[in-house]
Amino acid sequence: WDAIICESPPLFLGFSAVALSKLRGAKLIFNVSDLWPESAEKLELVTNKSLLSLAYWLEGWCYKNSVLVTGQTQGIVKDINHRFKSVPTYWLPNGVDLSYFNPEKVSKAWREKNGFISTDLLLGYAGIIGHAQGLEIIIEAAKSLQDKTHIKFVLVGEGPVKDQLKALKFKYKLENVFLFDGVGKTEMPEVVASFDLALIPLRNLELFKGAIPSKIFENLAMRKPLILGVDGEARQLFIEKANAGWYFEPENLSQLVAAIIEADANRDRFETIGTNGRNFVKQYFERTTIAASFNQRLLKL
Repeated sequence: WDAIICESPPLFLGFSAVALSKLRGAKLIFNVSDLWPESAEKLELVTNKSLLSLAYWLEGWCYKNSVLVTGQTQGIVKDINHRFKSVPTYWLPNGVDLSYFNPEKVSKAWREKNGFISTDLLLGYAGIIGHAQGLEIIIEAAKSLQDKTHIKFVLVGEGPVKDQLKALKFKYKLENVFLFDGVGKTEMPEVVASFDLALIPLRNLELFKGAIPSKIFENLAMRKPLILGVDGEARQLFIEKANAGWYFEPENLSQLVAAIIEADANRDRFETIGTNGRNFVKQYFERTTIAASFNQRLLKL
């Protein structure tokens, strides 16, 4: 084999990847899409100090046994550079297939099929229903806005906190929140096409200032304005530079509600803002361009 590319997380795949690279005499490229175990520690998913020490050791061991460590965001790359100065790194951003997520070729049948009408304002979240996203704030926003019956909150996906969100919706007796099962890749463009706005929240952690949730790219490709609750790199790129939506401070309920109300009052701007987003990902995050650049870097190893 010429090379092995290992994805992290899960970090523990690194054991097998390093062993295989040595067994096969292959170059190891270690791709980091989320900083583990740091994320697990900050989210308090892992609190055992011994396990954390072992995981941090493994993280460094994997990096030092790789010919190249790639990071999904510039923040991840910067973090690794700071802690492991001798490790060669490369920014390998996520991206999108613009021919697959093409609003000109995708119907909005999912919207009608699920009982939503044209005057509804659908705020959609499609992705993992996990701890890092802080999705409880969506339910709280729905509670604050339940008198505006045309505003509907749609969550599509599976994950460890989905039952908690269902319980919160039941507790508040909300009729403006809709939780759907996860869908496959082939159905996702039609789901996203049916949204009016894309909700992209994360927990308010310093760590996440270097995060870019991958769902951003699909939503922008489908010309969906963002309601973005991610500070740092994502805010700078997609709100300040691309002008592709509205920002709210992560986990700040009043700012989220204000952003939704402002967006609702400016529905005539959605087309322009959506076009901004698609043009931006076309210029900077088109998957075939990213792959071509990465291939050139690999040829230099």
